[in-house]
Amino acid sequence: MKLANLSLIVTDDCNYNCSYCVQKKQKITMPLETITQAMDFFYPFLIEDSDVYIVFYGGEPLLAFEQIEYTVSLIREKNRTGGKKILFSLASNGSTLTKEVLDFLNEHGFSLMVSYDGLAQDISRKAGTMVHLQTLIEQLVSPAYPGIKFSTNSVFTPATVSRLYESMRHIIELGVTEAEFNLNTMEPWNREAAAILESELKKTTDYLLLVFREKGIIPVVNYQKTKSSPAKGFFCSAGRNRISVSPGGDVHGCFLFHDYLKGKEGSDDYGNYSFGKLDHFIENFDSVYPALIDNYKTLRQSSFFTDRQFCFLCRDVAECRVCPVTAAYSTSLIGKIPNWVCDLNRIRNRAKQKFHEAIENLTV
Repeated sequence: MKLANLSLIVTDDCNYNCSYCVQKKQKITMPLETITQAMDFFYPFLIEDSDVYIVFYGGEPLLAFEQIEYTVSLIREKNRTGGKKILFSLASNGSTLTKEVLDFLNEHGFSLMVSYDGLAQDISRKAGTMVHLQTLIEQLVSPAYPGIKFSTNSVFTPATVSRLYESMRHIIELGVTEAEFNLNTMEPWNREAAAILESELKKTTDYLLLVFREKGIIPVVNYQKTKSSPAKGFFCSAGRNRISVSPGGDVHGCFLFHDYLKGKEGSDDYGNYSFGKLDHFIENFDSVYPALIDNYKTLRQSSFFTDRQFCFLCRDVAECRVCPVTAAYSTSLIGKIPNWVCDLNRIRNRAKQKFHEAIENLTV
């Protein structure tokens, strides 16, 4: 086990109730003793030749700000002579980003992703929060916090996808240079919603070409070029170079398994992907970890399937990236992907391909 990413779900509590959220919220916060135990055990497994991310999740992680401060202090002390390249990352709804918190994140060089749905914010996330988030974003893109690596994430559903283009344009015009969007695939997308997505991405593509001509940047992450995927497509690194610890001390290969496996104790999925409680994992690491890691190694695109076909038979497999846990919320089976996810991925991939073809024509 060589870890490049250690995720702490510091709380299951959240002060929002987003329409598409599948998290099972509970007022449970990670004890400081669990953080100490996790850091003591996992620190030697953190890789030494590249960046290592300590990532804080929730719920809303800033409702457990004390736990975040404690973790940063603890890992800084441990790494005083270790020389590991440790970085910190946090995803937040932005509601509790006070000056005290921002100063702390700035001092410690955090990557901060703020969830902001643009013009759909007051519909999907929490009514009345759009204005607050705009003000916050204006602060974060200003020179006031140079230590924070800031980005946004927006989620669109079949009901809000018609706002995608205007939302992304709005976010970019606020000054955001790293804006990502995602589609909620927990519910089915019909042909009408898929057609709207295609139209919205066409408008987004045309707008981003104007931005690229003017500024030479691609501010929407989904349109940025990524490293080439293997011929058989994406593979998940959960369990191999990523580990997650929940507020109750459960250990999984990725933070997404925490909510998915709640209430599934005794199921095949639980037996295949839960490393158990932290105490048990530490005491029995030499037997527990090898027993489950082969299950995690099967989490690759070429091993997945839909009702239509096996993914390795698909001509687009190399361009496809589907989280098996997210897909399983709809299909109840890890590795099975809903048909509509394939349709949406093709639409997104075509939009990105056309965008880069247009850029190449601009530079010829």
